[in-house]
Amino acid sequence: MLRTYAGLQLSPKVQVVVPIEQVVEEIARSRREICPIPGVPEAILGVVNIAGKLLWVIDLADFLTEVLGLTPRSPSRGDELTLVVIRKDPRTEPHPDEEESTVTPFACVVCDRLVTLTLNSTHVTPIPDPWRPLLRPLFSGLIWISPPSDAASRRFPVGLLQVSALFDALSRHSSLTAGELR
Repeated sequence: MLRTYAGLQLSPKVQVVVPIEQVVEEIARSRREICPIPGVPEAILGVVNIAGKLLWVIDLADFLTEVLGLTPRSPSRGDELTLVVIRKDPRTEPHPDEEESTVTPFACVVCDRLVTLTLNSTHVTPIPDPWRPLLRPLFSGLIWISPPSDAASRRFPVGLLQVSALFDALSRHSSLTAGELR
């Protein structure tokens, strides 16, 4: 079965994919437009007003680094940010006649524009045993990507991010000061 994914380049060395139906939009915002919230983890940059709604802005590369216990990277100093607004799987949202979902989408910082990939489900491979305890809570599998034909490097793995697990992880990292990401 073919499925379309959004490739999110979170940092020069970190890329993940999410099902395209969970991506709402890609927008550019200045760091000055993000209102910081005291008492939240550093990876949560604050909130931004997008079309009259306040959305949490997450540096997803930093958040994944923290959750997975990896070495922190140097923070980006640029003023202009590219944000990708992500929501939970729309198939789990209530029917239009039902009460509106209480889960608000969030915006994550990416370092490059969104790319789309259409892949067969056979391209998704399970997470290898040595990585499974670390990656399994947030990733459902790996997709092996081939670099452009002029590149000398080999294929590299990209994690298939489980957006609902990410929402759960973000909720667990919220503080009493900031409230939940809902």
